[in-house]
Amino acid sequence: MGSGASTIPGDTEEDARQFSHFPSKDIQEWSSSFRSEYPGGLMTPKDLEEIFRSFFPFGSPTNFSRRLFETINIGQTTAIDFHELLIAYSILIKGSDHEKLRWIFRFYDKDNDGLVSKEEMVEVVQYLADMTSHTLDVSIDSEGIVEEIFTSVGGSKSFLTFEDFKALSTKNEKLFKMLTPFSE
Repeated sequence: MGSGASTIPGDTEEDARQFSHFPSKDIQEWSSSFRSEYPGGLMTPKDLEEIFRSFFPFGSPTNFSRRLFETINIGQTTAIDFHELLIAYSILIKGSDHEKLRWIFRFYDKDNDGLVSKEEMVEVVQYLADMTSHTLDVSIDSEGIVEEIFTSVGGSKSFLTFEDFKALSTKNEKLFKMLTPFSE
């Protein structure tokens, strides 16, 4: 991990628009709000955690928000900037199905090896459970969910490829939706 802020080549509003599916006016408003909330122009993992803590006051968002931060943090630095946040938001809200799937797959692929192991998926599903189950008053069996997912895509596999993940999204939408709390 590097230090300092992540940067996207150019790092200008024009560059941000290039990677976004939103109108320029919206981007300018959001950028202004971001800079107002984070005067240094950077969001730390703790800042992101506090946002999720406000949505899930009875849960524990620490691990989830840290994993989300790592996925948004393209430059692998100590803070994310508005442009990185905008790219992630743009993909998850307005991206093509393929872009959304790729991003969500990256979210589960903790070691960035291009595969999602059962262990990685159990960990990330548990992060979701830790954050939401107390607030929503539900019990989530992370290992059971992951076992069901892996069984539905091929039984004895110990990892998922992107193609497996893609097949899951169409083959078993109910299970897939459990993995994607931040997509539409």
